[in-house]
Amino acid sequence: MASIAQLNRRGHMRGTAQGSRSRYLSMALASRKLMNRLDSFASTGDLSESMVEALTNLVTIMDTSGQTSNSFAPVPGNSPFGRYEQALIVNEVAGPFNSRDVRGKLARIAEGTIQGADRGATVREINEFLYDLENRALYKYSEESSEREW
Repeated sequence: MASIAQLNRRGHMRGTAQGSRSRYLSMALASRKLMNRLDSFASTGDLSESMVEALTNLVTIMDTSGQTSNSFAPVPGNSPFGRYEQALIVNEVAGPFNSRDVRGKLARIAEGTIQGADRGATVREINEFLYDLENRALYKYSEESSEREW
């Protein structure tokens, strides 16, 4: 029987690693992109359709947080935040920030109800959350990479 190292060298074990690794990398990139768009929103007040969609996806994922303890729970669409593992990370990172508060701020930005001075402060707080989310995703990405190099 072939060892795992032999299977890995032959390329038989790489398919599973690539999928989860690329999802973590996608999540990190989506977090960074959303931070950049939120910075622009803080200064101009303009909401782009793609930013509203990303924020809405995050809110939906946070709303299903009670269901992510069950691996058969429905997780929304094709969002870079929407896979089961990614939803767990979103909710894990939101915990120290008070996830209800983060969820509320994300929803208010997406709805366009944050105005003026509140906009800058709210964006800074959400960007702290997104920065931690990006770093957590990159950590998981590198952890997957190192685990696969038996």
